[in-house]
Amino acid sequence: MPYGYYMLLRLVATGVFAFAAFIAFDKNCKALPWVYGFMALVFNPIIKIHFPKEIWAVVDVASGILLLTTAKAVKTNV
Repeated sequence: MPYGYYMLLRLVATGVFAFAAFIAFDKNCKALPWVYGFMALVFNPIIKIHFPKEIWAVVDVASGILLLTTAKAVKTNV
């Protein structure tokens, strides 16, 4: 994949995790804001964390599972 794809992925993932952290904090969740904030830091495009390709694959799958399993806790009624 081109480098721009990964930069866009990092930007979108950071935004999603930061927004989820804000919503989880607003809903008075205990640990979720910290977990989401940590994931936003892992994916942030400014100060990049470099992992081998294999580790990124695990991080990507784990973060997707995290979002799917905790979606109900941060669901907004817009």
